[in-house]
Amino acid sequence: MSASNSNGIAKSSKAKTTNAGSSGTATQEAPTDTVMEDLSSGPLLLLPKGTTQFTLEMNLTVLAELIELRAKAEAELLCAHYETYTPIRFILITIATVIACLGTIGNALLLIVFSSNNKQISNTPATLYPSVLACLDLAICFEYILLFGVDALVSYLKIESLFSLYYVYIVPAYVMARITQLAIPYMLIFATLERLFWTSKNKSNLLKAFHSSTGRHITVIVSLAMCILLRSPSAFAIQVDDYPKCPDFFRTKTTNPREWAQESELYHFFDFQVMTIAQTLVPFVLLVGLNLIIVRRMCSDSVQKEKQPEPTEVCFQEDRLLTQITPVHKSSTSMGLSFPLKSMSPAVRSAVFTMAAIVTSYLISNILHLSLTVLERSGHQILKSEEDPQMSSTFHTFFSDLVSFVYMFTSAIRIVIYYLCNPKIRGDLIDFFANRKNAVYL
Repeated sequence: MSASNSNGIAKSSKAKTTNAGSSGTATQEAPTDTVMEDLSSGPLLLLPKGTTQFTLEMNLTVLAELIELRAKAEAELLCAHYETYTPIRFILITIATVIACLGTIGNALLLIVFSSNNKQISNTPATLYPSVLACLDLAICFEYILLFGVDALVSYLKIESLFSLYYVYIVPAYVMARITQLAIPYMLIFATLERLFWTSKNKSNLLKAFHSSTGRHITVIVSLAMCILLRSPSAFAIQVDDYPKCPDFFRTKTTNPREWAQESELYHFFDFQVMTIAQTLVPFVLLVGLNLIIVRRMCSDSVQKEKQPEPTEVCFQEDRLLTQITPVHKSSTSMGLSFPLKSMSPAVRSAVFTMAAIVTSYLISNILHLSLTVLERSGHQILKSEEDPQMSSTFHTFFSDLVSFVYMFTSAIRIVIYYLCNPKIRGDLIDFFANRKNAVYL
């Protein structure tokens, strides 16, 4: 057999059979078969006699394709799967990362203004819920940078040191992001309940205790503890897998669910069905319902205000955001929501407007997230690639990036919402920059 033929050779083999007869032993040739051999592994195909040259070439072509597919499959097993970054996707995520950086700075500034005890900087300190919400917004913006911005830089610019660093913090950053996503809507719910409490006339002792300073702190601690408890299993359900034999350095690591998480039906039910309800459906229903109650209550108050020659002022000493104003006579021709809004103190009115804007922005992101969740749970074909069903379609990749961006964007623009809707916080921000500008450093 010639060693120079790398693709295999064809040879004829003759087998002899011996028949015993009365006249002696006769030898005859058996039918000739064609054998395909591979130099490295021996015979592969046995072709019957009469095989034409065309058929032989066809079989060689099929064999070569099978060998090529097997080589590709082995290479895939040696390397981690990854998402491709087109130039357009890289540019979009880079822009989103810049917005996340600005959002991180803006929420840090809000937190300073909210929590400062310096009256020259903050003459109307905020309640606890906006302060905690600012912390969570800061966290979600920073986590977006870690999870998406760095990943885009690593995958598109091929920075090896950043790739190694990325897989050091990826699991804890991912778990913290899930905790933050769960906590934000419930802080919005508590802040909305507080606004509902402000617009309520009859306040029970239970509501007063719930919205007292101590009650707010207990609510925040318990809710954050529950969010951590519900999301902590994620830390044990995901791991970083290594592929040391992969020739491509940027495919030597990836995150995969642990074996127990893949096999456990209970965890799958908890992580998807239960948490989808807790993070998406419940906050959506509560926030929409609470804000509808507030609007309805304000409309009901407007009817009563039409019968009064002079509205009474609304001022609650308990809330630090509220400031007293002098009652102003309003024309009886004013209709709609103008009565309850104008009858409130400016701080209450601003707080209601601010929270309505924040909740609206969150509901937009929630609707997108809910739509994506429904598509993923139903296994819709629009999410799968037509060329390779095992890979995500372009629509799925774009929609997932959009949902993540909108979540981050609604947190990044909080400072803009506060500045536009709340005059007192707008004044605090202006005073903060004025004081920084006039500060003298020794």
